[in-house]
Amino acid sequence: MLIEDTKYDNNEERKDHLSEKFEVKFDKNSNILKHIVYSKVLNKPFKITTYDDQNRILKVEIYKGNGNGEALIQYFRDGLKKPDSIKIFSLDMVERRKYINYFKNKLVIRRDLIENDILRFYRLYKYDSKNHLTKELNINTENGFGVKNKLGGNTTIKLNSNDSTLYNTKIIGDTIIKKRETYEGLLVTDKTYKDENLEFKIQEQTSRQSGLTFQTRAHYKWKDSIKIEHKYYKDDNAIKSYFQTYIYEDKIVSKWVDSRMMKNGESEKSDVIYIKTIYDKNENWINKTYFRNDLIKRKIGRKIEYYCQDSY
Repeated sequence: MLIEDTKYDNNEERKDHLSEKFEVKFDKNSNILKHIVYSKVLNKPFKITTYDDQNRILKVEIYKGNGNGEALIQYFRDGLKKPDSIKIFSLDMVERRKYINYFKNKLVIRRDLIENDILRFYRLYKYDSKNHLTKELNINTENGFGVKNKLGGNTTIKLNSNDSTLYNTKIIGDTIIKKRETYEGLLVTDKTYKDENLEFKIQEQTSRQSGLTFQTRAHYKWKDSIKIEHKYYKDDNAIKSYFQTYIYEDKIVSKWVDSRMMKNGESEKSDVIYIKTIYDKNENWINKTYFRNDLIKRKIGRKIEYYCQDSY
């Protein structure tokens, strides 16, 4: 399947620097084989991602216009969702660095970063009795990166022994609540829920020191529509600004009040983009055109190749 996403300016002229082209290849069982992203300038593959028959990423190739790039390869053992190791090569397959995972009961308990045969950095993972992640501890080694401090003509490396992230997972009914607390003092709470009618994810970012929430993000998905909401808060937890997007089959409605509008007491602004969709004989959409004030703003085209029915 080839996907071309074209953006247009207010004169309906194509905006090449914002337009994109993708290609997704599937097998006859609809399992993804490759995902290809094309360069906006050269119209050649910029990024190629290859998957195995368990939908795990095997290889990622990055091509740059100057001929440079990297290839990332993941190596798996049977029965494990995460790779034994991840190796990064130059495009001529010279190894640059690698990550090594260590497992216990099929859970990653340690990951090493090795560069030039030197252990630069490693991360330790701890879990609770239900196999939920509870702690992630980053350790800089003597030969690692650390934090470099320059004083006069001397440079020292400070090791961050307390560079850790704490996790807490709760399941209340059908809602999963995950909290992530970083050593810098940021507390991130993710709430997720899914049933046959509704799926949502809500994220709150809070200062651990003050206890005040400074932004929230929410994504609600129903069978026929999607709502995306982003709110920023002041120091007293009053709303500083908000942005809402409602996505339907035939239109996208946006509503917002930015910080300047909120400060000046201005009314909410809104915008509507209408969508015209064309389907193929199999009732899969192959073209979507987006209009604002009767002007074309965007076109997405999909070229779908079907396997013959006899091949199933």
